[in-house]
Amino acid sequence: MVTSAVSSAAAHWPQIGDILQNHSGGRPDPTSDLAGKSFGISLNDGGRLDLAFSTAEFLSWSAAGAGGHERQPYQAFRVRDGMYFVDFIDANDEMRSISLWLDLARNAALLIEGSVSDRTAEDMNLLTRVEKTGAQSVPTLTYRSGGIGRSLPDFPRTEKLFGKFFRYEYSDTHVYDHYYVNPKYYFWYCWHGPDAGIGEFDEADYFELADDVYLICWREKFLPCLAVTIEDLSTMRSIGKVFGADSHTWRTGNSTVGATMSIIAAIPPGPAGSPA
Repeated sequence: MVTSAVSSAAAHWPQIGDILQNHSGGRPDPTSDLAGKSFGISLNDGGRLDLAFSTAEFLSWSAAGAGGHERQPYQAFRVRDGMYFVDFIDANDEMRSISLWLDLARNAALLIEGSVSDRTAEDMNLLTRVEKTGAQSVPTLTYRSGGIGRSLPDFPRTEKLFGKFFRYEYSDTHVYDHYYVNPKYYFWYCWHGPDAGIGEFDEADYFELADDVYLICWREKFLPCLAVTIEDLSTMRSIGKVFGADSHTWRTGNSTVGATMSIIAAIPPGPAGSPA
């Protein structure tokens, strides 16, 4: 039974199974570069993540206090030489997604964990949700940085994308615009695809990974849906993943995605002291 304004809105929006269709037209094929390699990552919060890429399709992993798995599928993509985006779903928990940025030249790593396991905020109206949780979204994202073999400085959050208006062509049938507003929000609009004619103002996080390479992660408010994307502005290519749950059945879906990018506008920030 639909019991809230948020659930009512979500009932009329495309579900995760619709969104994941045909979003990989701009994505390169997965790479086998990591096959046969193992990494021990010392996280800056004192944790540890161990990865062993047995083949181009399967890895084993373990994390202190967070379980692990001996053999499970993954996908890896080369963004630049020595720089990789890795993605998989915890084989022990389909509600948990795990993504990694690996910079082998710097021996640096950023672990991005997404979850749709907590449904307590699902039936709250947005004002109550923000008041009780501090966020307007149901999905959660956490970020943990570290180094291969030793801890390293954190990846910095960035303001360099604010005011940028990009168009993303995921395929000939899926085209979206994103406008990056401030440290907490961005706006999106769909021209072609399952969300055609829909736009929304959602939460986002931004990190600088390398020169002209950025991590952008967003979470929707009406659906339990999140994305982790790597944006290379030198090649104008976006590689990442979309993960979420169906708001009716709570079955999850995950897919790596890719888009070619073009810049629509760059709007200068407001004067000093103006509201963010």
